[in-house]
Amino acid sequence: MKIHNVAWRLGTLAFATTLVACNGGGGDNDTPDARLSTVDKAQLISPSEATQWFQTKAGWGATYTGSPAWKSYMGFIEARLEEYGAQNIIRARFPYERWYTTEYPDKTGWSLSSDGTPVEVASYATQSGSTGPNGVTAQMVLYDLSAPAATRPTAAQMAGKIVVVKQAPYTYTGLSAGYTDYEFRTNDDQFLAPFTAVDPSYEASYRNRQQYGQMGSTINSFFRATSNLPVGHVVVLDMPPGAAQGGRQHGTPNRYEVPGLLLDKVNGAKVIEDARAGKTATLKLDAQVEQDALAYTLVATLPGKDYGTDKDTAVMMATHVDGPALIQDAGSLGILAVARYYSQIPREQRPRSIYMVFDTRHFVPGAERTYPYDFVEDNHDMLSKYIIGGVSMEHVGGAQMADAGNAFRATGRAMTTYINTHGNDVTVAKAIEAVKMAALPRAQVNAEERPGVNGKQQNNWFGRNFAAHLESLGNHPVWHVTGDWPSSGYQAFYPGMDRFSSEVFIAQVATASKLVGDLMTTKDLVPMSSSWSKIDQGIRALLDADFNAPTEAASRRAALLAQSKDMFAAVQKSDYSKTPAQLDALKAAVTGATVANARQQTILDLIEDVRARVAKATRSS
Repeated sequence: MKIHNVAWRLGTLAFATTLVACNGGGGDNDTPDARLSTVDKAQLISPSEATQWFQTKAGWGATYTGSPAWKSYMGFIEARLEEYGAQNIIRARFPYERWYTTEYPDKTGWSLSSDGTPVEVASYATQSGSTGPNGVTAQMVLYDLSAPAATRPTAAQMAGKIVVVKQAPYTYTGLSAGYTDYEFRTNDDQFLAPFTAVDPSYEASYRNRQQYGQMGSTINSFFRATSNLPVGHVVVLDMPPGAAQGGRQHGTPNRYEVPGLLLDKVNGAKVIEDARAGKTATLKLDAQVEQDALAYTLVATLPGKDYGTDKDTAVMMATHVDGPALIQDAGSLGILAVARYYSQIPREQRPRSIYMVFDTRHFVPGAERTYPYDFVEDNHDMLSKYIIGGVSMEHVGGAQMADAGNAFRATGRAMTTYINTHGNDVTVAKAIEAVKMAALPRAQVNAEERPGVNGKQQNNWFGRNFAAHLESLGNHPVWHVTGDWPSSGYQAFYPGMDRFSSEVFIAQVATASKLVGDLMTTKDLVPMSSSWSKIDQGIRALLDADFNAPTEAASRRAALLAQSKDMFAAVQKSDYSKTPAQLDALKAAVTGATVANARQQTILDLIEDVRARVAKATRSS
């Protein structure tokens, strides 16, 4: 059943109706297909087909929501889903106002001339209004973010001018500027030591992320006034041409009316000096707005043996579909490749369905965290009874990129793949097992809520938004298979294929397929719940002042963690004989050692959550 261009609520109703009414195939065969527990690599997508998929995607260009390229991409995804036997394909449309201009390598919509000399422009500042086809001409003024704040121009001094924003140079400090601790990683010799500064000549992802991410604060600080605005702005990034061409800041800002352009550091050097001298520039950003543009979340189900009955449960896979770059928004191709693999296993041998969500709000203003019309949240009650865990995928198939002087080239290494999960020993072990099975190059398993193998902080969970669905639906087990988001150009689109690696893509697909298979075949999912690890996370988060005896906080915190660990040792073996009593003891220890506050209550709520899970598992066994 396919529902095209349905209204939001109508699509939801159709999904629920089909789920109940659809005839479910298969029987009660309890012998799982061997391909569920051990991925048959011969049945994964081939290098040639994977390359063809990415070449097709590259030919469309940036796939921003509502654009012609996005429509082609969505059509490709839907056609593959139908080919693999997916059912109940839904287009859950939402209202969207589309701002757009030409896309790299077509630069006809944007240009800059500084002191009469044409300047090579890397990209445009999205959502920044429009100059119209003739552009605007005005005096330039320099706003240097590395200069003392007192020496920068005031709002009044920028009014009516073209502001040249010189970004603060990349500095490699803190967690955002180098590899962190981890649970496990492959190809250790191809990583720098944790917390070592990463120069862009080794890997450019940290610099790219900092430079593109830095733009939001500038926009919000200077270009959102209601009067006396500049007539335009130019952002000079601390990036070489290859890294900046076709670039896109992230997150996407809400609309503002100071048309802007992005320059790399080479072509921006003259513009900075011209602005410092107060010279004149002509800036063009010819953009349009499409009202009520086509925008929708695509949802589909690869049926399991009980599909359409009240016995059916599903593994959820999620990603975003919209984006600027070949690798950035390729998570959909990863999910399609997983669906392709499982479509070769007879439906009656698939213990659970695979429920796929292709979200298309990642690069709309505000992004999916704040933009309304979230399909999963809008169907929360129904899905919470149906979804048992999941795997999300993003930024797949990438080769690592780095600066080579003023060029930007592949290093010959795979881009880093992060397999993020909660600090649950079971889900961490499953992730490590999957990575080893897939021989995934330059992979790092992370659980950010606990210290890593070196006792230090682990990597931030990039792209957690999609995994968060599994938490909102009930703290289910979740893994997020994601390439390092700026490693292969991040927000920059290139028509070539030098940033793609079929080897990396297929290994990422194998990893995700193994994790989906683990959820397919595991009958007792209670030990995999993130609630267990969140109890420990809550204990670690207790402040010294939260304890009745603050001077004893360290020892009491350690004692609580040891108590929790002892309880989980039996839980992970599905032995719940002592768990209720151990939960009572842990609850008493928490209330006895700490003062009543929100942090204490979080732990107590999680204790009751796992108590309910254990009770349900005990009743059904």
